[in-house]
Amino acid sequence: MNTFRHIKVERHGEVFCVRLSKIRLEEPEIYQLAEELITLVTRDGCRRMAISLGPEPPNCLYSVFLAKLVTIQRILDEHGGELVLIDTGPTAKSVFEACFLERQFTFLPNWQAALKYWSF
Repeated sequence: MNTFRHIKVERHGEVFCVRLSKIRLEEPEIYQLAEELITLVTRDGCRRMAISLGPEPPNCLYSVFLAKLVTIQRILDEHGGELVLIDTGPTAKSVFEACFLERQFTFLPNWQAALKYWSF
């Protein structure tokens, strides 16, 4: 797996555990981050992706960030995959709720819960 600029990836069997390399992202970096996540799906065969949004919440333009998460989820769906979000603290979770997206995503507390979710 290639080294990415905006994400750190650990693979546990079929589950790709993704952490943001930094919490502060400017708009162009959000687009680059999304491309890296798409690469995991289209090039690296990721079908089970767990993205950590904590412990510190991302500091970014949330409308663009959320739109990209929806896009990643759609691409995973198209490839027979699934996305879960972990380590989503109260601040980040409130943004999802304010945008009526809390039901769009599966939220789990941590890596262990994500691995258990997929029975690993």
